[in-house]
This record gives sequence, structure tokens and C-alpha cells, in this order.
Amino acid sequence: MTDQPRVAGLPLYFLPFVSAMVGLGPFAIDTYLPALPSMAAYFQAGIVALNLTVSTYLFGFGIGQLIGGPISDQIGRKPVGLVGLALFIIATIAIMYSASALEIQILRGLQAIGGGFATVICNAMVRDAFEPAEAAKRFPMVMLVMLVAPLIAPVLGSFLMDLGWQAIFVFLGAYALMLMLAFARVPETVAAPTGRISLASILPQYLEVLTTRVDGKLIPARYMAAMGSVGSVMMVFITNSAFIYLEYFDVGEKWFGVFFGANVLMMMVFSAATTRLIHRVAPHRLFRFGCTLQAVAMGLLLVLSVTLDMAIWWFTPLLALCIGAAGMINPSVSGLFLAHFDRLSGSASSLMSLTVFMLGATMGVVSGLFFDGTLVPVVLTMGAAVLTANLVAFSIPRPAGFVGAASQPSSAR
Repeated sequence: MTDQPRVAGLPLYFLPFVSAMVGLGPFAIDTYLPALPSMAAYFQAGIVALNLTVSTYLFGFGIGQLIGGPISDQIGRKPVGLVGLALFIIATIAIMYSASALEIQILRGLQAIGGGFATVICNAMVRDAFEPAEAAKRFPMVMLVMLVAPLIAPVLGSFLMDLGWQAIFVFLGAYALMLMLAFARVPETVAAPTGRISLASILPQYLEVLTTRVDGKLIPARYMAAMGSVGSVMMVFITNSAFIYLEYFDVGEKWFGVFFGANVLMMMVFSAATTRLIHRVAPHRLFRFGCTLQAVAMGLLLVLSVTLDMAIWWFTPLLALCIGAAGMINPSVSGLFLAHFDRLSGSASSLMSLTVFMLGATMGVVSGLFFDGTLVPVVLTMGAAVLTANLVAFSIPRPAGFVGAASQPSSAR
């Protein structure tokens, strides 16, 4: 085994580049959040209309990942990544000249598809470039950006707001352009891309993932449902975070990043704890414990929300605990789910990402439909997602060994 890359000509900045590409998703979502009230006033639209642009982005991002992943297996990572970045930049420029909230929604959807194309190739590029054991050592660096970027992005967005909401999109466009320029020196990592797109082969792969059974039960599909429900809690929060902190609690744009970041920081704490515990505690137990903890926090949040006047001093820590539990649930579920697949691991990863983004975007829209100027619809929507996650989690039998390898179907290997 060697720590040398399998792909010749990789630049020294390969891993920082991939990490920066992963960061495009969080930056595109979270830098934008402090601008929502100002944009609502600018376009003379309600905050709900601007919140929907967040859900639109989540939908588009999921679609981009669903399509981009399998296509990158066929024609290579680089064409998919470059097309995605180009679409992202074009849509970003158009957003700066939008005349209505409806135009923003449409263009954010296109921007998101480009972002999905660009980011879905990142893990695959690392897998392509290094032997499996060496790739596993490098994933933490790449994944760390997924947690650090949401801490930085809202604060950055708050400061950019001093120059006007358009400044946020100037930053996003410049960021994507720098990624394109850096990509020029990164070689193709797929060993022998076919050079042609076969859409007909994509659907059967996804169907096989969805219908994979363990002891006659759709266990992998249940893991996907649980992951999607847990992800929905975070997505509903992201969709409504500007209303929660900037309008309802009126903390101010400069403090928005601090309150938003508290939730991400809690996720990092749980993620770090899981990294240490997973060597001694079975992932299935961590998965169930995380779901139970999330349910307790959400239960308290629901009870207090309907019996007391909303107060930021108790709302914020309970919300952070609820969202932070995902830092334990997500890595545990990902390992349990993907261990059922080898040959179809790329399609399985794309399908899980799609489930999280699509279900999360849908729940975000639902919370907007029942908007009444209070936080109760938001909390109830998140509560429904937490309840679903727990029902699914405790319907999954304890796997034999790590994931019940003895009963894995050969078709999925």
C-alpha cells in the first residue's frame, strides 16, 4: 500500500481545491441568509417569498447531484465540474440584475443545479486519486469544510450586506470563477471515461439501490428515509433562520452569524464525539441514541413553544441540541447505509443526497405554507421530521456485525 496518488499530475493544491469546491454549497446557501429581509424589502415581497428561494436552491442542488454523479462516472469528473461551475457563475450574475422575487427563485434553482454538479464530484475525485485506505485518511480534511463553511458564511454575508445584497453574489461568482481557474491544472481522475452520456443506465442503478433487501426487508431504503428526515430538521431551520433570528428575535445582522453558528458548532461537537466513540460503540447504537436525543430536545422545544412566550435564552440552546444531534446521526447512518453497496456506491451516495435535499426542501416549503408570524409552524414542521426519523430508526433491526454483512444481497456488491 502506498500513499502516492494513483492519478499522475495532481497539483499540490489538489486536496485544498476539492475542499474549496465542497465549500461552494454551504457558502451559496448560508452567505445568502442574512440578506433575506433586506431583499424582501428591496423587491417589496414578504419574507416567505424569499424563504422559498432557499427551498428552491435545495431542490435544484439535489437535482444537480442526482444527475451529475452518474454522468461523471460516464464522461469524467472534470467536464461535469466545469459545466456546473459555468452554470453557477452565469446564474449568479443574472441574480444580481433580477427585477422580482420570482426571478430570484428561478435563477437560484439554476444556480443550485450548477452547484450540485460541481460538488457531487468531490468525494469521487478523492476516491479516484488515492487507494481506498489513503482516501479514507483524506476525507476528514474535505468533510471538515462542510462544517466550518456554515460557521463562516453567515458572518461573511452580514459584513457584505454593508455593500448591498448584490455584494453577496459578487463574492459567490468570484469564488466559483477562482475554482474554475484552479480546475484548469487538475487532471481528469476517472481512469477511462467513456466520453458519452447514457441516461438509460442511470435509472436501473437507482432502482437497484432502492429495492435492495436484507433478509427480505428494504433496510437500506429505511436508512435513506431516516437520513432524509434528520436532514429535514436542518433544512427547515436554514429555510427559516433569517425569520427566526433577524425578524422574530431581532438580533441584528451582525449577531445573526453567531446564533446561526451555534447550531453548526454543536454539530461539530457531536461529530467529534462520534469519531471517538465509533471505535467502541456500534454505529447502530449511536444512530438510535442520536435520534432519541434529538427527540427529547424537540419534545421540550414543542412543549415550551406552545405553553410559554418565545424566549431566545431557551429556544436557542434547545434548537442547537436538536440540530447538533445530527452530527452523531449522519455519519453513523451514512456508514450503515453505504456498507450495503460496493459496485453501486456512487449511485447510492447520490440517491441519499437527493433524499436529504428534496425532503428537506419540501418540509421547508410546508413550514412556509403555515406561516403565521410565529415560530410554532417552524417548530411543528421540525417536530414532524424528528418523529418520522425516530419511527424509522426504531423499525430497523439491529444489524449483525457492522451492517449485517452476512445478509447483504450479492446484487448490491
